[in-house]
Amino acid sequence: MHSARSPPASVRRHARNISRPERQSATSGPLEAAVDEPAAASPVLPERPKPVLDLRFLQNRDIYHAITTGDIPSVFLNSSLTPPPHASLPHLVQRGHFRRAADASLQAIFHCTPDDADKILGLLYTRLACLILISRPDLAAAEAVPLTDFLARNTAAAQDLIPLIPWHLRLLLVRLQSIGAADGGRRGIMALYALAGEVRCNLRSAQAAPEWSDRLQDLGLRVCDALVEMGELETATRHLDTLTNVEPDELAYRKALLRMRVGDVEGAKRSASGMLDENRKRAFEALLQVADGDYEHAVRSWQSLLTHSPGHEMFALNAAVSLLYTGHITSARDVLEHLAHHLPMFPTLLFNLATVYELCTERAAERKTSLAMQAAAREPGPESGGWEPLGLCLDTTLGDALTRNRNLPSGVSLEVA
Repeated sequence: MHSARSPPASVRRHARNISRPERQSATSGPLEAAVDEPAAASPVLPERPKPVLDLRFLQNRDIYHAITTGDIPSVFLNSSLTPPPHASLPHLVQRGHFRRAADASLQAIFHCTPDDADKILGLLYTRLACLILISRPDLAAAEAVPLTDFLARNTAAAQDLIPLIPWHLRLLLVRLQSIGAADGGRRGIMALYALAGEVRCNLRSAQAAPEWSDRLQDLGLRVCDALVEMGELETATRHLDTLTNVEPDELAYRKALLRMRVGDVEGAKRSASGMLDENRKRAFEALLQVADGDYEHAVRSWQSLLTHSPGHEMFALNAAVSLLYTGHITSARDVLEHLAHHLPMFPTLLFNLATVYELCTERAAERKTSLAMQAAAREPGPESGGWEPLGLCLDTTLGDALTRNRNLPSGVSLEVA
């Protein structure tokens, strides 16, 4: 029974939900700017004082290694283009003198004040990156251990240091964890996922910078690369299927390459059909012809691509490799020598040319010495891949070439965009 003064329960419930034309206060949603009006601004919190860090453990000379020059041909060491002793670090990096740059960055670390985190960490990145560029990732991995171990302790000091570490250095530290790891690289993949979790947290912020979205996309591709290095090609393919924020053309190209690696030629063709870049699509089709052993058609495909893109050194290099597979070793040598004379020299070109000399002449040592002198007389630059790698590519024998490229019968290297 309801009394005359008491409305039914349903009416009472609805009455609580009756909307009234009351003035709403201004609010900000997660996709809006943090402050719409000066009057609506929230109180400004006092800025947290910058922590004082002591990075003397990164200035310990015992954790760093001396870099020898015994593996560099003397023509590079004695070249007139060798930079002067007082050359600045930016000049050394820009000119590709990465061995000298690694030493210069280390000396600069020793001269920093222990609390100058920004400078020390930036120089450490330069040091580690230069070691990798001179083919000494083993030294880079060893020299990264003190910082990696410090961060792994998760102390208050480590938490204060993390925001100061440049993003590219954090990525490099993760990469170096996988070098020579007993777990086959699994720890590195876990570290990439941990970084991805951190990126997602930043993306939830109303003022997230666009760079965080780019970083998440990059991490997804890095996980794929790590899986490929572990030999988990099928897993890498499935991982690519989960990526939704990657540029479609890049995703189709990577899927096609992976399917070709696992021997799924038809699957590779299906993935390649989704590419929008016509040149990239045709280049991949030429790679498929090489993978199928159809070298004659591959030569014609590369030459056709060169007709439309005459300055594309990758097409010319792969045309030479395909010529070598067809038995036209002299023609392959002529193409490679033409590239060496008219383009900035780069490691793959010199490595292939040195290998061809081993295959086609008994005077390979003389030919390679002459090529080394030609390379050392060229003004170095970043497009060459560095001063030292050029010398390392020339210091090879056919046995070395076959060891480094077991999947290629001639020991030469194809270039993949």
